[in-house]
Amino acid sequence: MLRKALSPLLTVFAVTVVALMTLLLGSYLIVLVRLRPNTRQVTRVMRIWARIFLFVTATRAEVEGLEKLDPGASYVFTGNHTSNIDVPLTIGYLPVSVRFLAKMELFKVPILGGAMRGIHMVRTDRGAGTAAHREINEQVDRVVAEGLSLVIYPEGTRSRDGDLRSFKKGAFRIAIDNGLPVVPMTISGADRVWRSGWWLIFGGNVRMIVHEPISTEGMGPQEIEPLRDRVHAIVAETYQRIRA
Repeated sequence: MLRKALSPLLTVFAVTVVALMTLLLGSYLIVLVRLRPNTRQVTRVMRIWARIFLFVTATRAEVEGLEKLDPGASYVFTGNHTSNIDVPLTIGYLPVSVRFLAKMELFKVPILGGAMRGIHMVRTDRGAGTAAHREINEQVDRVVAEGLSLVIYPEGTRSRDGDLRSFKKGAFRIAIDNGLPVVPMTISGADRVWRSGWWLIFGGNVRMIVHEPISTEGMGPQEIEPLRDRVHAIVAETYQRIRA
């Protein structure tokens, strides 16, 4: 009850801090990558942004399974997506530097869009058809060449009711085409902190479980759907167990 009563104050405070922080750190990143394109400071700045985001939204994170990851390797992380909290959670806690597939509308936002382009976030346009797939592959090639990892939410959008939806094939096609291991992730509690479609932030506990990486070595196009179904089953079983 107290959380609900304080949520308007928390929301105003958190949104204000995050907006100012994004403006300042985004501007810094734009300048930084122009002067030093290959600098490793980008990852540090992203993690600072993520940890502050989690702190001001009163998000307390419990993360399991990080020991399964090689900090020097590249992966495609896939999992459920219910909240704005998911992005800073993965940036702040995964031991590898990650980039995301992001809607092209975000790249039109002043400062934020420039920063996203500068650090090689992957721009997507769902309505562009074949041309969009070709452009996405070119952007992914650049991310992989730099030794970075990708986070892709295969549901395609945030779940508004917290339920796990079916997975699309795109993430698994990208992983197989580039020979990257797929890492299933299960995130629980983020929708109670900040649910999709709600403007109020409530704060609270979030749990992220990183599952065993799945090698895509030797896989071809015929393995895309079986890989998708395997990852969905892993995430679904864990998500249902945690929520229960």
